[in-house]
Amino acid sequence: MEHSRAKKATVMHFTERRVADAAPGEHADDEVKYLRLYVSDKGVRTFGIYKWVADRGHAVRRSLGRAGPGEMTVEEARDAAMAAYSQLRKGEDAKEASMTLKDALDRYTKRLKKDGKKQPLWADEIFNRVYKDWLSKPLSKITQEMVETRQANIAKDRGQGAATRALKAFRAVYANAIKKEKYRGENPGKAVDLVESKPRERVLSAQELAQVIEALDADEFAGTYVRPFFKLLMLTGVRWGNLCSASWDDVHLDDGEWVIRAEDSKSKHEMHIQLIPDAIALFQEQRKRHPESKWVFPSPKDSKSGHLVEPTYAWARVRELAGLKKHATLHDLRRTFGSRLLSAGESMELVAAALGHRDPAVTARHYAFMEKQAVREGIRRALG
Repeated sequence: MEHSRAKKATVMHFTERRVADAAPGEHADDEVKYLRLYVSDKGVRTFGIYKWVADRGHAVRRSLGRAGPGEMTVEEARDAAMAAYSQLRKGEDAKEASMTLKDALDRYTKRLKKDGKKQPLWADEIFNRVYKDWLSKPLSKITQEMVETRQANIAKDRGQGAATRALKAFRAVYANAIKKEKYRGENPGKAVDLVESKPRERVLSAQELAQVIEALDADEFAGTYVRPFFKLLMLTGVRWGNLCSASWDDVHLDDGEWVIRAEDSKSKHEMHIQLIPDAIALFQEQRKRHPESKWVFPSPKDSKSGHLVEPTYAWARVRELAGLKKHATLHDLRRTFGSRLLSAGESMELVAAALGHRDPAVTARHYAFMEKQAVREGIRRALG
């Protein structure tokens, strides 16, 4: 961008004679590239500097003084240009040095929204979960060693899949700062190993589901969002992020349907979630609890979005109270929902529609493990 703007000026080697003879317009020195000579229609000659500033989206110009006999010479103009440019550079260096991880994240999120990319808040949500204590740190103060240690902790606490997603988001935010915001430091996540995890096949057994329901009915969760939220996940099979941001404008209890708008769905196609009576009752319970709220699950901590954002900590407590011996993620509830439909003999097409998959082949690919389980069970029955 800077080069294309510079071409508008006539480039020449400044000498006293050429400066005196220059035609009206803007002229650039070929020795000190940011030195400019501005000649007005009335012949007034002024030296200045030009610098394109990407994050402002426009050029910065500074006047250095008049050119001509008794005024500023070419050599004086070059010295003054280098000094003034150095001051501008110092100011940018100071700004760059103070750019925090939150600054970079906000700019990256803004860019995603502007470009209409899928799930523009995914990075924001990930950072608030696993890098929250780093948000105020300058980009230059976060090291590769810090990222490696954090990744190991995420993998231990949340699983390798979560660690992989977090690292991808971290890398992307830094890459955007380097490319778009002119941050000149290194990307400390670039050299950290990215381990692609195998697709999860975890589904909760009938016994585990019973344990979870019993835990949700504990007095500890009475009057909180926890009980209706996780029960609705089990009854609808939706992604937990969609339930967090569910709006009453899209829930039609009389018709037994909840519409997830195209811009909010992973597939970018509108989804129609059919609600059974137990699910409708839970929605009605939320309506009574928060009659003035736009959101089905308003934020208990006044989040920026206004709705629930972070249910994973509550889910960890539910798992603990339920006594689940094997780790289970929130997405495992969605997978369990689909597997229960298949186990009940429902068609792949019906399960695809229930999960919001437009192509049943996608559902078949994600639930191929169910066929393996069915084969093993058949062998067991035949030979056992």
